[in-house]
Amino acid sequence: MTVFPLKYDGSNTLQDMTTANLERLTYYLQTAYAAQINGGGDGYVFVGSGATTIGSAADTSATQQTNQTQRIINNGVIEGYPAYPGVGSETDTSYSYQQDRTTPTAVSSAEFNSYGMLYYDSSNDLLEPFSTEAEIAAVITDQAITNMRTGDEVGSYRVSTGTPSSGGAGTWVDKGSFFVDTLYSGTAATYKLWVKTALGTVPGSDIFPVGLEDDGGGTPTGNIIQRDFAITANKLISKVLLPSLTRKMSSGLHYTVATSTSGENRGAFTDTKLSGTTNSQALEGGFYKAISTPSGSASTITTYYLNMIA
Repeated sequence: MTVFPLKYDGSNTLQDMTTANLERLTYYLQTAYAAQINGGGDGYVFVGSGATTIGSAADTSATQQTNQTQRIINNGVIEGYPAYPGVGSETDTSYSYQQDRTTPTAVSSAEFNSYGMLYYDSSNDLLEPFSTEAEIAAVITDQAITNMRTGDEVGSYRVSTGTPSSGGAGTWVDKGSFFVDTLYSGTAATYKLWVKTALGTVPGSDIFPVGLEDDGGGTPTGNIIQRDFAITANKLISKVLLPSLTRKMSSGLHYTVATSTSGENRGAFTDTKLSGTTNSQALEGGFYKAISTPSGSASTITTYYLNMIA
């Protein structure tokens, strides 16, 4: 049975919170997760090594090639220009994408009691603290994951050449180059990784759940107090909700980089090459040279996708 946190209703009585009442708390949980990954904590995505490999990509480009023959008389015949070799290909940069999939330890019974929320146990006519992460997931953390994947996107990544605009107006933080598509001469595009850390307008209302008061040493006093939304140490979000959410990372907050889409597509990036060839000849240092140089417009070689998988 799904249980909801209790709140004061304004007249010193307790009532079940509704899903709408929990909207702001869920949002602040998302901002806490966003701050965690923005700071290189559990769940963050980066280019490099040292964590879980989630995919790879290669930036390739066409290259100039040359055939040459020495300008000599061979069997009474003056050597001429050789055949054009055609353009070549090279890998300029190989990218390895990583995600830190480390998860914290489970929320303890003491933490649920000291920093968590209360609900009404109608079967036994008792006020009880939330005591499992599954109870939290049913009313808060699962909704936070849904919001990240298909809603306001606060706490999630995208790849694009410019600041994303999806999920409503908000703050996207530039996490640096994710893939640079270079050509024979110049750069076609620079794709960056972005993380959304906030909305322009905070959703919901300040409706606070209640929990047991703590004596400061980890022992509940038996008094009931309101929990706030502060994202600081020894608070509801930092001690109960954020660890619970992070431990559900595999249920929707894992990312992969692949050449096909899976789950939620969070942006595409492409490796391109110049598609044409310009042939020319030169006589240099006593050698006849036939030169094939990349030219023309860029054509797509491989398209990669950042996927948010379930």
